[in-house]
Amino acid sequence: MAGPRLSWDERRDQLLDTAGAIVRAEGADALTLTRVAEDAGVTKPIAYKHFETRIGLLKALYRRIDDQQVAAARSALAANADTLEECATVLARSYVECVLHIGREFGPVTAALATTPEIDEILRTGRERYADVFLQAVRRFVKLPSATGKPLLLGVVGAAETLSREVVASRLDGEAAVVLVARIILGAVRP
Repeated sequence: MAGPRLSWDERRDQLLDTAGAIVRAEGADALTLTRVAEDAGVTKPIAYKHFETRIGLLKALYRRIDDQQVAAARSALAANADTLEECATVLARSYVECVLHIGREFGPVTAALATTPEIDEILRTGRERYADVFLQAVRRFVKLPSATGKPLLLGVVGAAETLSREVVASRLDGEAAVVLVARIILGAVRP
């Protein structure tokens, strides 16, 4: 039953890819370590060694999604942001597009994690990471007070998340969401 020999990290990526495909196709309720192992073509102990529990697997999926979102924003900023306005648009576009790309996974994974006692910490950490990306990006163009800069951008991230979820639910056009999120960023950070 074991698949090809892969390194620890390669196997973990394969298992997370498999788990993501299950969530996209059938929702988080269908996600078990046994199912992931079967679909990945490996034995159950391999999946358990990587994640220990279903909650461990869900947390790993959430972190992976979060890592992808942060990496996409940093990459887009490095290539396209020479003014505050461009920076706001790049941040907005990368956030909205990433949520669209991972939206079919993110919602179910987050909902499944809602039953864990540490969900608030998991979600807060994710939002703070993204607020740090926003903060680093806009600091190139404006000086924000150190005591209020990050909380301000946490609010912006919350707004970006809300508008992006509206796009995923087909209640708002993606380009309209990008424009609105960029306007919120600019309104929040301009002196």
